[in-house]
Parts: sequence; C-alpha cells; structure tokens
Amino acid sequence: MNKYLNPKSYLNFALNKFMKLLSPLIKSWEKKYVKKYANQPLKHQPVFIIGAPRTGSTILYQTLTNQLDVLYVDNLICKFHKNFFFGFWLSNKFFKHKAHNCFKSNHGDTSACGLHAPSECGGFWYRWLPADRHFIDYNDITDEMVIQIRDEITAIINYFDKPLIFKNLNAGQRLRLLHKCFPEAKLIFIKRNTLFTAQSILKAKRKVGIADTDFWSVMPKNVRELQNRNIYEQIINQIYFLEKQIVKDNRLFNNKNFLIINYKELEKTLEDVVTMCQKFINTHEKAKFQKAEIKVTEEISLKEDEIKAFQEQIEKLDWVNYSDK
Repeated sequence: MNKYLNPKSYLNFALNKFMKLLSPLIKSWEKKYVKKYANQPLKHQPVFIIGAPRTGSTILYQTLTNQLDVLYVDNLICKFHKNFFFGFWLSNKFFKHKAHNCFKSNHGDTSACGLHAPSECGGFWYRWLPADRHFIDYNDITDEMVIQIRDEITAIINYFDKPLIFKNLNAGQRLRLLHKCFPEAKLIFIKRNTLFTAQSILKAKRKVGIADTDFWSVMPKNVRELQNRNIYEQIINQIYFLEKQIVKDNRLFNNKNFLIINYKELEKTLEDVVTMCQKFINTHEKAKFQKAEIKVTEEISLKEDEIKAFQEQIEKLDWVNYSDK
C-alpha cells in the first residue's frame, strides 16, 4: 500500500484502476442492452433539478429519490460513469431500488452515507462536455454527443421502466443541449431568497478554504467577466446570471414540464412539495422509506456591512424579468 494513501483512499484508487481495466469488457456487455432499449419509445421523461448553488437542491434530490419510486445516480453508479447502463444494473443487484435514507451531505457530496446515496456525478457529463466551463451553447453541441447521451439515458429508463432524476446544477446552464436530447424533459427549478443564497455561497467558500474573490461552484455564461468583480458583486451576479439563463432557456420546453420550488417550502410544507413533485414526475411512493426532517436555515450570520454590501448589489438587478435595468 502506498504510504501516502489512507486505507479508504487506497481502496478507491485500486477500485478506479480495476474499473478502468474492465471498462472495455463491460462496454461490450452493455452495448447490446443499450442498443435494444434505446431503440424503443421513451417510457418516462428524465427529470433535472436545476438552480443556483446553496438553494436546497441536494436535500430536495435526497428527499425525492428516497421517497419516490424513481431511478437516480447513486455513488456506486457514479464509479461506473463510463459504463452507465452497467452501473445502474449493478446498483439494482445490490440495492434493489431500496430507500437510501440519506439526508446529509458536504456541499453535495454524499459519500459519507455510502454507495447507495444519491450522487451529482459530474463525471458522466464530462465524457462529452468541458470541465472548465458550464454554459453549453448550440455551437458546442454535436449530433454524436446528442445521440450518445440520449441513447444511454433512454436505455436505462426503458430497461427499468422508471423515471430518472438527475441533480447536477450545471444542467441549468446546459438546457440547450438537454432540449436537443430530450425536448420533453422535466425541469424542477429550486429557488431561494437571494440574500440567504449569497450568504451561504460566501460561507461555503470560507469553509472549503478558498479566497473570497475566487469563483466557486456553477459558472454562468459570463464567468470570466464576473471573476474580476468584488466579492459581493461577483456572488450576487453569479446567482442572477445562473437564474437568468434558466429562465431564458426553459422557454424551449413546454410550460407544463417546468416546476418551481421555493427553499422555504421544504420545511413547512415538505409533504406537499413531495406530492407536487410526485404528480409532476408521474410516479408513486416507495413501499418503505424514512421521511426526511428538514431544518431550513434562514438567519443572518454575516457582519452587518457584508449584508449591506449584498443588499446593495441585489437592488441593482431585476429579479422578476431578469432584464437589464
């Protein structure tokens, strides 16, 4: 064992090496299944949870995938992101679509909950998309990319005959690609009070140990411009332009396939939110699951001058129509 790796890191390192060697063999095995099920009419539309960071998207994702009879990418599947169909097949053999009962995370990372906990799994999308930017425009999209993404996801949905929920907030900046792949896809847009979202982003930066002025998390189309702004202007504009892109591009989809959830609703009316999402996705509850207990934190915890600086930036922007003032 490498003396610089702890046992857990060494196990992951060895597993990744092992899977890399096996991947071509697995690809050969799953190819016939993908071809067979991708050529059938899509039985359920994929669902994408989108929004700005620190808006409650992870706990919403955890709650829906725990309580509803849906597919999702768990931490085991994500290890096979290059063999996605096989990953879902293997996860089903181990877990049988049981509830994961995981309601904790570390900035979206649920690895502490084990292999069945829901994963964002950016690795799947980075097979086709750049890692240094998140906005994907039409000139970034190729026919081959669309076919491959559509075929893999369609095959999984059709094989298991269940809706598939993705939570990877970068998807909100990739709606043009997603529309090409799945024009009838369903979108759940989670929003939060802008001031508390901004406060949470700044605190997250400080927790993970990056500079206040360093850009963190989901990047809007104009990220290069925002990197040169002061910290308060940068964060508020990050939220604004992420949401603006979503509002603009959701018009590509049928209005009935677009659902808005507010962060505050997750505590006071969680059961109503789950029921609303259940009807929206068109599925039913699992036979057995642990109900989520969510504590919504909406309290000022920064210094007064920092809150004032955020509020000044918020007031400069149009949060209703997302048009330039």
